[in-house]
Amino acid sequence: MQVNVEEISSVKKKINFEIPAERVQAEVERVYAELGKRAVLPGFRKGKAPKDLIRKSYQGQVESDVVKNLFNETYFKYIQENSIYPVAYPVIDADALVHGAPFKYSATIEVFPTVVVDNYEGLEVEKESFVADESVVEKRLQQMRENMAQIKPLEDERSCQAGDFVIIDFVGYVDGEKLEGGEASDYQLELGSNSFIPGFEDQVTGMGVGETKRIKLAFPEGYHNSELSGKDVEFDVTLKEVKVKELPELDDAFAQEFGEFQNLEELKSKVAESYERQEMDRIDRDFKDSLVKALIEKNDFELPAALVDRQLSTMLENTKQRLKYQNMTLEMMGLNEEQYREQFRSVAASQVKGALLLHELAGKEGVEVTTEDLENRLRKMAEESGQDFERISRFYLKNEDAKQNLEEQVREEKVLLIVAAKAVVTEKQRTAA
Repeated sequence: MQVNVEEISSVKKKINFEIPAERVQAEVERVYAELGKRAVLPGFRKGKAPKDLIRKSYQGQVESDVVKNLFNETYFKYIQENSIYPVAYPVIDADALVHGAPFKYSATIEVFPTVVVDNYEGLEVEKESFVADESVVEKRLQQMRENMAQIKPLEDERSCQAGDFVIIDFVGYVDGEKLEGGEASDYQLELGSNSFIPGFEDQVTGMGVGETKRIKLAFPEGYHNSELSGKDVEFDVTLKEVKVKELPELDDAFAQEFGEFQNLEELKSKVAESYERQEMDRIDRDFKDSLVKALIEKNDFELPAALVDRQLSTMLENTKQRLKYQNMTLEMMGLNEEQYREQFRSVAASQVKGALLLHELAGKEGVEVTTEDLENRLRKMAEESGQDFERISRFYLKNEDAKQNLEEQVREEKVLLIVAAKAVVTEKQRTAA
């Protein structure tokens, strides 16, 4: 057998095989012989059909089996003997089987990249300084007021206005026909929430209780229902009731509604503490991202597309699950799967490169994950999620994949601490959004 390897790139190879005619013919005869033992043809008992008739009846199947057998025999043996580690199944390009001739085929494969980390000391990165922002604390307190607000019927007689909650009946029409799913009774709508198509809430604003109005609009271009995109629509709307939101006073009594606080100052302090913790976590994540980015820039390498595609698939599934919990879909975000993959391909590539570099650096620095490391991480996870430590521990002890993923996360964090200690870090203030 002759084998020739073409180096297409540092992570892509084309392996060309030429199998001698004698070996091909021997495999053809073997497959026909095996088939002849079990072949059942009209007029003949099992295994008694003439060879010529078997060849005529099963030629296509035999050729397919021979090609598959020759591939399995030669390809896997070659990559094993030559320590080649493909990241995905090969792309096969095979010639037709010709009687008395060698069989030629090629297997194009992607292999794991060679990762070398030589430049990881003195990386120049910026790290944001935490600066307390009293306005954020005030905004969060206001949001807590909003969450505790009560919706009550409007006592005054006036037209509805932005910020009001209105109870309406409506029926939608497109091209003179009722719009499917465009009808509701006693529907509560917050004016100014922009939860309807653009213009609907603006035209309801100013209506009085008992008033009926015909609203004329157009669905926006690019509307998630493509059949309605850009189409004119009319709604008959009847205003039945107006309600207003009443916010509680921001005082000690309000703070006591949350149980653990005696007065407003204690609540403010807790909100400020939570804000600082979240900001510090964000700053730490951003700093680690900057370290990984700088590490990639100093030690860049080519990636096989298969690894990026695999990471993209994981990211896509995670995104779809998060959206599902929010009763949303990719389409509602203006994306389909193909657009998602295109938009986030560079992000996936950076994640894969970062993980490979940190794994290589862990070996170079002799970083190990101890039982104590894992226990500390699990305790932190239990504390942050409010779950029982023993329950979380049992899950990771029984689930080997989850345990390995956790070990890799801890290993990466320990490596990043080493990189951070050797980096040149410049403090910066957060720029206004």
